[in-house]
Amino acid sequence: MRLLSRRGTALLRTSAVAALAAVALGVAALVVVVALMSGYAAALRDGILSGAGHATALPLGVPAEPEVRAVLSRLKALQGVDEVGEVVFLPGLMLGEGGERAELVQVKASTVVPSFVRLAGGTPTGPLPIALGVGVARRLGAAAGTPVSLQLVVGGGSPRTLPARVAAVFRTGFAELDERWIVSRLSDLKARVPDLPAGGIEIFLQDPDQADRRSDALQAACGARFLVTTWQQANRNLFAALRWQKISLAVVLSLVVGVGAFEVASALVVLVTEKRKEIGVILALGGEPGLVRRTLLVAGCALGGLGVLCGLAFGVVLAVVLNALGVPKFPPEIAGIYLVDRIPFLVRPAELLLVMVLGLLEVFVVSLVPAVRTAARQPVEVLRWV
Repeated sequence: MRLLSRRGTALLRTSAVAALAAVALGVAALVVVVALMSGYAAALRDGILSGAGHATALPLGVPAEPEVRAVLSRLKALQGVDEVGEVVFLPGLMLGEGGERAELVQVKASTVVPSFVRLAGGTPTGPLPIALGVGVARRLGAAAGTPVSLQLVVGGGSPRTLPARVAAVFRTGFAELDERWIVSRLSDLKARVPDLPAGGIEIFLQDPDQADRRSDALQAACGARFLVTTWQQANRNLFAALRWQKISLAVVLSLVVGVGAFEVASALVVLVTEKRKEIGVILALGGEPGLVRRTLLVAGCALGGLGVLCGLAFGVVLAVVLNALGVPKFPPEIAGIYLVDRIPFLVRPAELLLVMVLGLLEVFVVSLVPAVRTAARQPVEVLRWV
């Protein structure tokens, strides 16, 4: 009898440890995946906002210079607008030193130079000062100070070749910018290409997340000759897909947490089997079934709750460690697919709270089943346990 008791105690301990580990691993996996998806969305947002304005006003036709200046003045006067400036986007062909290598590039010339670029004011003559993305520079074998050539097609005419000089090489972590973009000052490009076509107006807000709410006011300030598009409108489908992917992964991994919660139910069944004589005595002497039910429910919630807390801690630590190691990081060919060369882990307290509530709820529901069934035993069956 004593040997059976020892075996039962060992089985109970093993079952409890397995339940604790199963819940903890499921919760940790959910924390890591949610942090990864949040970090991915944040990295895409930062990359998009670093390359262009929070809103862009594109002209419908060819506006006169005084009209553009008037629009710029009205936009600057709006509350919440931080900075505005003209911008031109052109496709181009970049030729490396000696013309041996060539790359198709996206040229951005603006009055508001992006924050990741350091371009000093150029002169109206001489090579055009430009900044290259690190991917373009790598493929052309260019570095700061390297003389290059830039071919542009302006106004549907024949290509124009401009001598240029690499003033800086930038790395943003956003593949679209690093692998394709060339940046110059609009004044420097206009000095060399006087008939440069009209571009648009970049609008930078103090709070980029308010771009959609401010779009009507921005459109009113620009007038009917301009069409205002915010960064949220331009990338709505992308971020909607990311949200659904995040929700889908969270649902799938919550099922993993549910499997771990069933391990808690198994541990309760082992507990009831091991302590059935004690439970039988309590019920046979007139103990309330509610007492047995509450006791088993507290035991299951305590075991599962400890697993949830351990899983939260382990998941946060794992996310912090992976973030410090720079994992995952993609080579250029893979970064072009995911749009970023590295995905950070972003742990948000609100999402941790949601994971904790979900885990505790699953543990509670699963623990309720054996607790209710045990407390609902008939007196005749209970007497057989004694």
